[in-house]
This record gives sequence, structure tokens and C-alpha cells, in this order.
Amino acid sequence: MIRRNLFGCALLPIALGFVLAMTNAANAQTKEGAPLKVGMAKSFFNDLDPVIIGIATEPFSKLMKQTTGLEGVLSHSDDAFTTAAKLDSNEFQFGVFHGHELAWVQQKHPKLKPLMIVTNSQHDVSTWIIVHKDCKAKDVKDLRGKKIDMPEGTKEHCRIYLASRSTDNAVNNPKAFFGSIVKSKTYIGALDDVCRGTCDAAVVDSISLAFYKDIKAACFNKNLRVLEHSRPFPAAVIAYREGSLPPATVKQFCDGLTKAHQNPEGKDMMSMWQIEGFAPAPANYATDLSEVLKSFPSPDLSKHSWR
Repeated sequence: MIRRNLFGCALLPIALGFVLAMTNAANAQTKEGAPLKVGMAKSFFNDLDPVIIGIATEPFSKLMKQTTGLEGVLSHSDDAFTTAAKLDSNEFQFGVFHGHELAWVQQKHPKLKPLMIVTNSQHDVSTWIIVHKDCKAKDVKDLRGKKIDMPEGTKEHCRIYLASRSTDNAVNNPKAFFGSIVKSKTYIGALDDVCRGTCDAAVVDSISLAFYKDIKAACFNKNLRVLEHSRPFPAAVIAYREGSLPPATVKQFCDGLTKAHQNPEGKDMMSMWQIEGFAPAPANYATDLSEVLKSFPSPDLSKHSWR
């Protein structure tokens, strides 16, 4: 269960990436001897117990010190908007966001720029709504008043997509739209309940759905179907404030991150987390950020109590 929950937050490979990338990057320190500060949006930790979060974050400073000789501090208590504000003011030197979150915060902080993205060639960042084959629904709108399962640790893009599809008389809130929202301990349990007919639908991400199909192909093929799915969201991203660091330091950081998978420890950990590596944000990433805003505009966070 611990491994499943840690995989859901996708923290350690990103933290490890920071560590491996900053080898010999002493000029990246904000002040001589001062630790680098990395902010990670707390949305990466949905539903996680504080004990699990502690297990995930505790190794960061030690691993960074052992690998680079640099002191580093990881913060994960702020939402994306507060993380962005601290990054823009140089309280943080690097920030980690979901792709759609960077699109949101760039509207207020345009100097924040993507550096590197998490890569995995086997799975895109999409949301899938799964129902029983006997379900008469044609889309999510037909699930109004029904019971849906949002498993513990459901990824942020799945939550955002579900909120955007849960509309009824201008109400854009899953808690008001569905009859009930339950949270299974795992996505496997959630999909199994849809198979049994004890739940009307489940929301899962691409990796979870692919894994379920691998281990329970017969169950899926006999009992389940995709009601609808989202277009891919932009990948999770490491960002910085343009002009806050020397270009040579930024290049050194990115070059190190790109090679992180060549480090034996880094390779093993990335393999465990099913992440292939890190890559420079592609040329079309800015376009992807613009596109995601059209379907998922920056939210009023006060309306997100349903989480």
C-alpha cells in the first residue's frame, strides 16, 4: 500500500532528479552556503497520510547532500498558486507543477518558464471514466445522481476533468452533481466495484487503467467499458523564474537532469516509479499550456471543497 500511494504522488523521482541534476552546481545557490529551495505543489499529495508524505520527502535533503555536496530544502505545503508566487519572488528557486497548474499560474506570473518535463512513452496524462458494460449512460452528464468512485490518491488532472464534466444547471461541482462520491483504497478496488455493479462509475488515469487491463484483462473485457476520456494534459513540469539564475547554471541543471537515468541509483528509482526520465520541455509545450486553458480555466479554489 505504501508503494502504491507513493507512486500516486510521483514525488521521489522528481526529487531525485533535482539531486542528480545539481551535481557541482554550486553557483545555483541563492547565497553562499544557503540551501536551494524547491517548492512542489501540494496537489501531488492528494489523500496521502502525513506518514506517507514523510516517507516520501525525508530522503530529499540527505540524498542531495550526499550526491552534490549542496544543502537543499523541499517544501510541499503550498498550493500551486502560492508555490508560483514564492517562485516568482525567488523564495523558491525551482517549482514542480502539474502541467495545467503551470498554465494557470503563468497568467499571473508570466516570467515562470518550464524547464523540464517528466517523460513516459507508454502512458499519456489522460483521464478515463469507466462504467459497466450494461450502463445506459452515453456520457458523464448521464451519471447525474449516480455513485462514482474517486480512489484515494486520484491524480489532479482526473479531479480537474471530472469537475469540468460535472455540470448541471450551471453547477460545476462533483459533490453536488453525483449522488455520492466514494474513495476506494486503490483504483483496482474501484474498478472491481464497477465490475460487480456496486458502483456506477470510476475515474482513473491512463497508467492505472493500463495496469488494470494487464492484470485483469478478462474482467475488463467482459464487464467494463470506457464512457469517455480526456485529451492528454501537459506533462508534469519543473519550472523556474526567467532571469533568476545565470543561463549557464540553468543549462547545467537541465543537462544534469537529462542524464539522471544514467546514474544507477536514479535508474533504479525511476524504474520503480515507472518514469523513464526527464526531458527539456518540447517546443509545443507552450501551445499545450494555452490549449489546456481553453477547456480547464484557472479555478476558484474556494469551490474545491469536494476534494
